[in-house]
Amino acid sequence: GNPILEHLAKLPQPHRDTLLAVRTMLRELLPDAEECISYKMPCFKVDGVAVGGFEGFAKHCSYFPHSGELVERLADDLAGYDCNKGTVRFPVDTPLPKSLLRKLVVARIDLENERPPRQGKVRRFYDNGFLESRGAMRDGVMHGAWTWYRRDGSLKRSGNFRLGEQTGTWRTCDRTGALVKETTF
Repeated sequence: GNPILEHLAKLPQPHRDTLLAVRTMLRELLPDAEECISYKMPCFKVDGVAVGGFEGFAKHCSYFPHSGELVERLADDLAGYDCNKGTVRFPVDTPLPKSLLRKLVVARIDLENERPPRQGKVRRFYDNGFLESRGAMRDGVMHGAWTWYRRDGSLKRSGNFRLGEQTGTWRTCDRTGALVKETTF
């Protein structure tokens, strides 16, 4: 089953319905995200990166942006909420508005896109959580296998670089995954 739905089924009302509404909105905002339990709380992850989590507590519900920077970045949007560095608290009977969830999700993805390469690996996401591109860098230039995707998650193009120069066979696919172009460098 779905780990988030199983978790929420154990919560009392009105927490359960409030957080089910949050989960439904996150599912719409992040259609391909993994629903899991992280730090014993419901969480949505894109390509292994925690983008948003939530939980119910005795007197409030909380949203966790999984970054200490976001609450500060979105201070104006969060002005009506009780917040600290990693938490946005909201009433047990009132879900966060979808417009605010969208801002939290997009800001979290923007933050991930701003990160420098880790161990030479680079990835960029669309604001809906789908991968836009994935590859590697060496000495500040593209090196090794690279892949680009469309906003709907379908494969667009793939190929290899050797220190910034295209090499080998590059393939371009249509939305169905069918090969439409092949170029050899």
